[in-house]
Amino acid sequence: MQLVVGSLLGTAGVGVLTWAAKSLVGEIRALVEKVARQDERINAVAVELGALRRWRDEFIRGLPAQVQQIVELELLRMTQSGGRGS
Repeated sequence: MQLVVGSLLGTAGVGVLTWAAKSLVGEIRALVEKVARQDERINAVAVELGALRRWRDEFIRGLPAQVQQIVELELLRMTQSGGRGS
């Protein structure tokens, strides 16, 4: 009788351990997937940030030239209008 009860408890213990291991593997997979999604989001934000930085750099380089062009056009307009304001 004790051997049968011990055998049943041993089988039940193995079943519980198997269930726990499968559950743990499932949790680990879920966490890995969650981290992968976060990594994808981080990469997307990094790409957007890189694009914003490039746009900023182009804007900073282009702004002085654009301001100079506007000033030159305004001076030309003023010269053509005889030095009078608008």
